[in-house]
Amino acid sequence: MIIDYSFLIIVVKKMESGKLYDLSTVASIAGGDPAFVKKMAQLFIDTMPKNFDDINEALQSKDWVSVGKLAHKMKATIDSMAIVSIQQDIRTLEQNGKNSQSIESIPSLAEKIISVLKQCIADLKNEFAI
Repeated sequence: MIIDYSFLIIVVKKMESGKLYDLSTVASIAGGDPAFVKKMAQLFIDTMPKNFDDINEALQSKDWVSVGKLAHKMKATIDSMAIVSIQQDIRTLEQNGKNSQSIESIPSLAEKIISVLKQCIADLKNEFAI
């Protein structure tokens, strides 16, 4: 049996850097172009709050399937920015929403995800002086 410990290495690096995100993947895609990385950070800052509003609206109307779809939409961004503290949470929210299961946990899970993403936005604004 082979055990992959790469996830733990990422978590340790995050804890050491003090950041909730890691832009290494974005920088790699950008070929090291800092202007492109900043543009992607700006895009995250500009677009993510609309997702918060949409999730909160779906939560208010108890539209669990929409919550799941919105979580799916956000998942790739969370992965590409390596926001590991909520990578499993966004998947759980997606599945629970789409399947309307464990609905009692959906609001608190969404709240946690939104809270982490808001902190990422604040940190990105600070890092890139946006």
